[in-house]
Amino acid sequence: MLPFWSAFPLGVLLKPQTSMWLLWFILCILFGYRVILFGSDVVSLHAAKVRLQAAVSMSGNLSVDHCLLLDILLLDAFIIAAHQRSFKDVIVVLWKAPYPPWIKVNTDGSVVGNHAACGSIFRDHLGTFLGAFPCNLGLDSVFSSEIQGFIFALEFAAKNGWNNIWLVSDSTSALVVFKTPLVPILLRNHWHNACRLGVQVISSHIYQEGNVCAGKLANMGHAAQGAVWLSTLPSELGSDFFRDRCGLENYRFP
Repeated sequence: MLPFWSAFPLGVLLKPQTSMWLLWFILCILFGYRVILFGSDVVSLHAAKVRLQAAVSMSGNLSVDHCLLLDILLLDAFIIAAHQRSFKDVIVVLWKAPYPPWIKVNTDGSVVGNHAACGSIFRDHLGTFLGAFPCNLGLDSVFSSEIQGFIFALEFAAKNGWNNIWLVSDSTSALVVFKTPLVPILLRNHWHNACRLGVQVISSHIYQEGNVCAGKLANMGHAAQGAVWLSTLPSELGSDFFRDRCGLENYRFP
């Protein structure tokens, strides 16, 4: 009679996971699991393989977790349905250029060890770099850093004569300030002054995967002195800026 592992493809046998299962089979058969699983009856090697494989198959098919594509051969060997990640679980994130005369401003905040910073990048309808700023905020919270990113974005927009900006952030809680008066009390005067600069604002949310340039600017802010206006694209943003401008996809996995 052929050994029970001859039923499995060679590609499966060579996998580390498969070797572990085969070792488990052998140990079950050689070291006493026969009595636990099969009682006192004498069981052939083939019957042991079938019963153990059925138990593993039942357990695997009851699982609701996701598997990797690399595990498909192993799952097939144990007759387990592959629960692959469905396509709808993966979200495609894209940076989209605004319609003229709107200027799109991606902004983000960052806190490292209670030290806060923020940053924003300004781009036109062609995805052209218009300017950016990192800003060091000192000791502050994440929420406050996001709000101050909005304030500085409005001020720099007014200073450059950009009267229509589309402000984008990955913080849904911070974006609420455009609809409700939830600005921290210490920032209210600064916020109200920025809102009176004559800049028309529309706001929207984007996932972090589509806000990478602003995130890197916020991280750069930790090493800055106050707010620093950048008229040329920082080298740290090169590849991510290129991806955005070319409309390359980013993916968000749950």
